[in-house]
Amino acid sequence: AVLPGERRVRRKGKSRKPISMVISPPEVRCTHCGLPVPAGLVDPAADAQFCCQGCRTVYQMIHGCGLDRFYRLRESADAAATPARTTQRQYGEYDDAVFRDLYCQTLADGVQATELYLEGVHCAACVWLVEKLPQVLPGVIESRLDMRRCLVRIRWLDERVKLSRIAGMLDSLGYPPHPARDVRARELRRREDHRFLIRIGVAAACAGNVMTLAFALYGGMFSGIEAEYARLFRWTSMLFGLIALLWPGSLFFRGAWAALRTRTAHLDLPIALGLLAGGLAGTVNAVLDRGEIYFDSLTMLIFLLLVGRWIQRRQQRWAGDAVELLFSLTPTSARRLTDDGIEEVPIEAVTPGDRVEVRAGDSVPVDGVVLEGQSTLDQSLLSGESRPVTVEPGQAVSAGTVNVASRLVVRVAAVGDQTRVGRLMNLVEECSRRRAPIVQFADRVAVWFVVVLLALAAATFAIWLWLAPPRAIDNAVALLIVACPCALGLATPLALTVAIGRAARRGILIKGGEVLELLARPGVLVLDKTGTITAGQTRVISWAGSDQAKAWVAALESHSAHPVGAALRAVAGT
Repeated sequence: AVLPGERRVRRKGKSRKPISMVISPPEVRCTHCGLPVPAGLVDPAADAQFCCQGCRTVYQMIHGCGLDRFYRLRESADAAATPARTTQRQYGEYDDAVFRDLYCQTLADGVQATELYLEGVHCAACVWLVEKLPQVLPGVIESRLDMRRCLVRIRWLDERVKLSRIAGMLDSLGYPPHPARDVRARELRRREDHRFLIRIGVAAACAGNVMTLAFALYGGMFSGIEAEYARLFRWTSMLFGLIALLWPGSLFFRGAWAALRTRTAHLDLPIALGLLAGGLAGTVNAVLDRGEIYFDSLTMLIFLLLVGRWIQRRQQRWAGDAVELLFSLTPTSARRLTDDGIEEVPIEAVTPGDRVEVRAGDSVPVDGVVLEGQSTLDQSLLSGESRPVTVEPGQAVSAGTVNVASRLVVRVAAVGDQTRVGRLMNLVEECSRRRAPIVQFADRVAVWFVVVLLALAAATFAIWLWLAPPRAIDNAVALLIVACPCALGLATPLALTVAIGRAARRGILIKGGEVLELLARPGVLVLDKTGTITAGQTRVISWAGSDQAKAWVAALESHSAHPVGAALRAVAGT
């Protein structure tokens, strides 16, 4: 038999009986994403072919807005092929006053701002497309996308365009949006990061200038330098050094002062001691025009310590962002059942005791008990279990799970941070801020380190005061600077935060540094069930029957949200 679109070719051999062969047509690729198109979706009369309705919708939207350059950019970036996803939601809850108070900010001149988490962002072409939003929607002032975190920051004029329309446009472009939680806290962190980067920039400028001057001074030690130039370079180095100590370096002095006031151990104490001793000695030597001035070492030390602190902060933020963005995938709205019918409201407007409707394919927005309906839930977000679990009236359901079968009516028991997934995220975030035992040990060592360091410095001063009095102060100060515990202050917390941050980017949520320390000790590791160390996805192991039926099965399952349906689509290459 010959399938539609195929042709039969006859070739005569040595025998008189003709030999038949079937030549299959070339594989049809989706015009939008480039993936194979199931045979059931191929339209021979159309120039553009699509593997799903989502790709068709996104393709029409991109061409309708004149953004065809997206495809050229994606080809040049060699991006991975992924089918487009659109939800066709109206996003009416985004214009609700409760939603606006929680997730939006009012800037100067009536400009509104918010941050949204976007699904489906995977290449530079996606960034280009999302940032063209002001050209597509009049009233949108700015659209800036952080590809690493899939967060877009949008500023718009509310009297010209509504946030629901902006969200709908992003959805129709293939990037379903979700509001990023804790927008105000994120804005405060952004300001803190901005100030910290300014500190690093000032420290780098001071260190660069002082090192340039030090190069001239060290060169003059061998080839000679005029006294007035040497004095000018020393005073200029002192000026840059004091700027670095008094502003960027003040971070370590404040930490040391806090440690002294609270009588707690902290590594900022020996670091501040070394910086203070070097700064005072260098200033005195520069004014009296004698000895070493140390500012080249001090400014570079401040710069490197600040860079280490920045890397540590960023790793901690990445771990926290991974937890926060995972929480952002839980629904931000719910279909509440009232006497007048169904109304879609922000999740913050739902209270315990309300009844909400959860349709097939939707995520459960609340913790509650099933009142009506029977369905199956995908609980992989909470448990890693790949197989859907059957629920019926009287059984409890959790927020973040996905309804994959049929309609449910749920009585609300908890919302937001009080849900199971909310408590889980808060627990991980709280534990990630907890200081690991090895870091606490390093801080305890700092007390004895300071005592021993001061004793050695005093002994050095006394010995050199007896051997060569003019060199006593310089040698004691040099000991304090060289013995500054930079490696201890950076390596210990940095190694832990980098490990936690990398694990979070791979979907592994680690409660705290103490867990990593336990892994280094011999013991027994207990794992619960599938999804913990496996992919957590159902897949087809073997296929019984004709391969021609794969395309038909994929077409039938093209709009199914069930994990088994996804596995059947995967075996057909779609």
